[in-house]
Amino acid sequence: MTLAGQTRSGRRGAHGRNDLRSIIGFSNTDALDDVDNELTDIEESLQALDNEVGDIDHRIRVLELQRTAWEAVASARFDDIDVTGSEERIGELEGRREQLLGADDKLQVLQSQIDDLAARLETTKQQRYGLKQRQQQLNGEHGELVDSEDLVKDRIEAMERSGRVSLSDEQQHALAAEFAAAVAPDDPDELDRFQTNSQRLAERLRAAVGDAEAEVRRTEDELASIFRLYKARWESPNLGASADAYPDFARILVDIRSTGLAGRRAEWRRRLTEWSGQDLVPLLGAMASSVEEIEDRLEPINAILRRLEFGSASDHLRIRLRRLSPAHVQVFLKDLRSLAGDQAADIAEADLEKRFADLSRFMKQLRKPFVGEDGAPVTSERDRLLDVRRHVEISAERYDHLTGELRATYRTLGEKSGGESQELVAFIVGSALRFRLGDELRSRPRFAPVFLDEGFVKADSEFAGRAVQAWKGLGFQLIIGVPLDKVTGLEPHMDELLAITKNPRTHQSWITPIRDVDAAAG
Repeated sequence: MTLAGQTRSGRRGAHGRNDLRSIIGFSNTDALDDVDNELTDIEESLQALDNEVGDIDHRIRVLELQRTAWEAVASARFDDIDVTGSEERIGELEGRREQLLGADDKLQVLQSQIDDLAARLETTKQQRYGLKQRQQQLNGEHGELVDSEDLVKDRIEAMERSGRVSLSDEQQHALAAEFAAAVAPDDPDELDRFQTNSQRLAERLRAAVGDAEAEVRRTEDELASIFRLYKARWESPNLGASADAYPDFARILVDIRSTGLAGRRAEWRRRLTEWSGQDLVPLLGAMASSVEEIEDRLEPINAILRRLEFGSASDHLRIRLRRLSPAHVQVFLKDLRSLAGDQAADIAEADLEKRFADLSRFMKQLRKPFVGEDGAPVTSERDRLLDVRRHVEISAERYDHLTGELRATYRTLGEKSGGESQELVAFIVGSALRFRLGDELRSRPRFAPVFLDEGFVKADSEFAGRAVQAWKGLGFQLIIGVPLDKVTGLEPHMDELLAITKNPRTHQSWITPIRDVDAAAG
């Protein structure tokens, strides 16, 4: 059941867009809107209550401060806060003390000693406080050093377990020498300057790494230039021209040193012979047999076409293959025969390098397109030379079914009416499908259904009938979709007729079988 309700047209279901108003069923949109409005009102009430609670909390804090202040005032005595009276009593006591000291010399000596001891005590307290501060500072530094030591040990152990860092004795000595060169002469063991010294060491190491990378790039460029020079003299598509190809060139050097130049030259002659015999000779035979294979496969197609009437005069159609001889293909085949016929083992030593150069030039034509070292695409003549379908021309010939006289040759659809062109297309496309499916020797193709959208819309009943018979004669099953005004031309050839109706307002569509009333009654 749809949201708009189930609508039907007789026994046919409805399909299409669902943009009509509700007919049956229900929608929960209004209920969801009411719930959203209620939630909005509740959120506004909660916000008002939160604001009121905040105001009450502020008033409570203010009253608490006022209460604390009043309690402090109530607990204080006047003598404790009478500054003037206290200063007067202190002055009187100081005067009496001065009088006592002035009247007795011993008391003066004792007072001097007390003052000296008090000063010394104050100095000692300050020194003790300073030493205590220093002790706390040293304890803090010691704790940081212990934590740093533990952290460094953990990292060293983790790196050793993972195997990421493994320094040899030589590398450790080199790193120690770099660190000694990075620190100042007067503070090699100062821990406070360890961070600064580490930064200096890192800068020196980065500079050394940069120099090493520059040296590596220079060496790679030199190797690349050497490899390019090698490939320029001895071309090999399997070798690169960058430093990554070093192992391949190293193997070549080892092979040359182990085998010797004489042995390498004999091996080169042997491989050159295999190259000619294993690749070029089969290629020559394959190109010659491919065209013959196309001709052989066309004969069953023509046998089917001889049974089908073409045109209003009941003529027949025949597919004709004509071999072309482009200049570039003739040159290619001539070089192929020459290189495949001569055996490298019979060639003199002086002509061996010339044959290799000719073979390299010849095989370069057959390489697939690729991207060069400079990033530019490199084209190839491979398809133009090896695709034998480009070396032949296919045409259709119309001949009299009684006399066998040739009446017309079709290479294009120009100057043909719509019905004639569609009839010719039906014959040619159907034959091409049988050929592509490889079913020319079967009574029916392995895949029979063919869908034609607006098929034969430019042909009248006569042309459309012959085209349909051509498809059926080739073994295909046609499924054709045409507008209503084109149905009459195809109706006599139909096994089943289905009408598809679409509502232009709702875009709903349905299928209705149309049957012959007389046949149904019988």
